[in-house]
Amino acid sequence: MAAIKQRKTKYSVIYWYVNEQGERKQKWDTVDTVSEAKSRKVFVEFYQERYGQVIVPNEETYFQRVADEKAKTGKEDGTDEHDSGSEPIRRRPPTPKSAVTPQKDDITFSEFLKHYVKVYGTSKWSMSTYSGKTGLIRNYIDPYIGDKKLSEITTECLSEYYNDLLSVERVPPANRKKTGECVAPSGVKKIHDVIRSALNQAMKWNYLDPMMQNPAKLATLPTMKKTKRKVWSVSTFREALPRVEDDILALAMNLAFSCSLRVGEITGLTWDCIFIDEESIENGNARIIVNKEVARVSIEALQRLNERDVLVTFPAQKPHCTTRLVLKTPKTETSTRVVWLPKTVAHMLVEHRKNQEELKEFLGADYHDYNLVVALENGNPVESRIIRKRLQVFCDTTGYERVDFHSLRHLSTKYKLKLTQGDIKSVQGDTGHAEAQMVTDVYSEIEDENRRENAARMEADFYSPTAKNGKSSATEDIGEALAAILKNLSPEQLAALVSAAR
Repeated sequence: MAAIKQRKTKYSVIYWYVNEQGERKQKWDTVDTVSEAKSRKVFVEFYQERYGQVIVPNEETYFQRVADEKAKTGKEDGTDEHDSGSEPIRRRPPTPKSAVTPQKDDITFSEFLKHYVKVYGTSKWSMSTYSGKTGLIRNYIDPYIGDKKLSEITTECLSEYYNDLLSVERVPPANRKKTGECVAPSGVKKIHDVIRSALNQAMKWNYLDPMMQNPAKLATLPTMKKTKRKVWSVSTFREALPRVEDDILALAMNLAFSCSLRVGEITGLTWDCIFIDEESIENGNARIIVNKEVARVSIEALQRLNERDVLVTFPAQKPHCTTRLVLKTPKTETSTRVVWLPKTVAHMLVEHRKNQEELKEFLGADYHDYNLVVALENGNPVESRIIRKRLQVFCDTTGYERVDFHSLRHLSTKYKLKLTQGDIKSVQGDTGHAEAQMVTDVYSEIEDENRRENAARMEADFYSPTAKNGKSSATEDIGEALAAILKNLSPEQLAALVSAAR
């Protein structure tokens, strides 16, 4: 099965072949027009059907060979066999005519996915989700299994497809350079989730038998290695903060830790949602309202969803850009929340606002005022990737272990759970997690730390050389403390204590 993928003004026909070492490899044949691509696709499928998974030659070369064979054998019928007994040569199959509107019985997976996105996606997905899922469909599903009939999508087919994806080069985000990396198992899982959801709808809408089992449900996914997120210790974070010279990064790091904010929530804060007047700070009532986030979404998503949930669409900074930065409402209701500020962080915001006002006055009309708390020098929004990149640069230049910015939110959750002695609900209120499970997962890490501390205490109190000599540090301390108490008791108090003990 071959696939067609458009790359800017060119078209590529993609197919698999087996090399001399028995390894499956991918081949991309690039042509100028879609009609050439369709013709090449038909020929590739015809050739591999006859000769197996081999590299497909140029059509002109192939048909010239056929003509030469005819001249030698004197046979006119292109379906006759060679005199040498090799595979029969068939006439070139006709180029398919323009596709007609498909019925449910002969609809391709690609055609169904368009319908799925139009009906299901536009009503259920947020702007960011729409951009992400349609990107997966466009880059990884349509080019490889989009031409299959919907009824041909089987568990075996999907299992093989998921395995093949591991050797497919990952498509970079818009305006980014290729890295040469292939699709990771975690990426395959995201693609699988789209396919599984689409096939569920196919059964509900009677494109597939509603009584059948979803083919994606039993498909074999590549094994994902569980990698634990790297998180600084509190002491490392405390040590690192004074060394941050980037004002935007320093403020973002403090907000992520003190308020348990996501990076998009930090860059989406506006001054009308910041309460840092003197009275509020003095009374411990300084707070922020988290109800917006900055995100990059595709222009297609903006148009298809009629800018749903979008508060501000920021101007494009480059021509021919296919995406836009937007200020939008959060993805879940629980993400909208009030978070109280420590006084130190509140004073940081007061100083930051003062500096920002001075910058506005200096730049005048050149400052683009969107009322953003975290903004570039000209007032434009700060994209999340800028904050992440600046933290990476800080780690590299100062020698601290590389951590991603989101780990600071994780560190905040962990620290607050310790401070509150495991008050999951209050911490969940700060983090805005939709499910308490996300917080309890962090709490389990704290319990593991406490258990490690218990082991250390047991080592010191029971297994250490002092303890083995019968001088347990814990019992010794208790005995000394009790002796001191008894020594200070009056005869009457001592008599009362002995009487109570009896």
